[in-house]
Amino acid sequence: WTASAYDRRVRKFDFNIMCCASGHDEVTKEIDRGIKKEARAFREQVKLLLLGPGESGKSTIFKQMKIIQINGGFTQKELEAFRPVIYNNLISQMKVLVNAAERLGIPLLDYNKPQAQALNEISGTSMGGGWTTDLGIGIKSLWADPGIRGAFAAKDSDVNHRTVHFHLNDSASFFFDNIDRYLVPDFIPTEQDALRARVRSTGIDEAEFAFQDLSFKMVDVGGQRSERRKWIHCFESVTAILYVCSLSEYDQYLREDETQLRMHESLLLFDEICNNQAFRKTAIILFLNKEDLFREKIQKVDLRICFPNYEGGASYENGTSFIRDRFLEKNLQPNRTIFVHFTCAINTENIEFVFKSVRHTLLNQIIGTIGLGNDDDF
Repeated sequence: WTASAYDRRVRKFDFNIMCCASGHDEVTKEIDRGIKKEARAFREQVKLLLLGPGESGKSTIFKQMKIIQINGGFTQKELEAFRPVIYNNLISQMKVLVNAAERLGIPLLDYNKPQAQALNEISGTSMGGGWTTDLGIGIKSLWADPGIRGAFAAKDSDVNHRTVHFHLNDSASFFFDNIDRYLVPDFIPTEQDALRARVRSTGIDEAEFAFQDLSFKMVDVGGQRSERRKWIHCFESVTAILYVCSLSEYDQYLREDETQLRMHESLLLFDEICNNQAFRKTAIILFLNKEDLFREKIQKVDLRICFPNYEGGASYENGTSFIRDRFLEKNLQPNRTIFVHFTCAINTENIEFVFKSVRHTLLNQIIGTIGLGNDDDF
């Protein structure tokens, strides 16, 4: 070979290597594009399942999603739809207090007795049925009655380490305190009214919510025992479970079983969900909700009502840590991380902040499923 011939052969060899390398790079890029396309498609199928016992705050969180999503909020028509719900809450919850006062032997002022009788004659068969301005004025008068206030205070009584068994919605005092607004004909409920309005969840409610970094379907199901048989229909293709427990329910009993403390029921249910084979690869996010009510309650109601071995006193920090640990110890999968957040579902700012972290958890779950290295890749 001459030197020039050798140089030509070397240059041709180098060119072939470059072509092969270029082809390999294209294949690699095509594979990456396919993975990223699959990841984007998977993101569009994210399903978040809301589970937990009744009255833990699941439906309130569901309503918060509508508020904090992109271009979120309620329309005026949607807010107006809560008006009969609020009327119903005012009527039903004052009836609870009137009956509780009678059971406790707490007398009402004479001029309020006709108001109490009129209230108890309302059947309550329809949502907001029986509401009139005069009835609202009567409820306002009853709320100012020392006897009703005494009954209201007794809901947290634990003299004998047993509460008086009557069930009052957490939002009852909010609606009573704001009753002047509701006495105005055709008032427009606020977002806070909508968040606090209580309707027992039955069946399955689902909706799509869009955020800047992620869109997902959220499914809310009724938490009462009679509703749980329907849960199985929601278990397929779940990206993550958001389990909600009310921290402040530790001294309260189930509506459907007045021998079972709600906190004990919540722990049993979490145990079943956390260790269910169907969810062994599913992310579990635990919301310890109503931390604002818990902060107040632990100052006057001993946590030992529910947990006899608790020794942390009236400390909010000790109490929340103790309850968190009782939930975490239910997890029998040592390699699984339970993501815990302390929440106040009626506080939009709190839920917005917490859900940034939740979305990050969901994205990591997607990344792990697809097999990508980090969430910057798509």
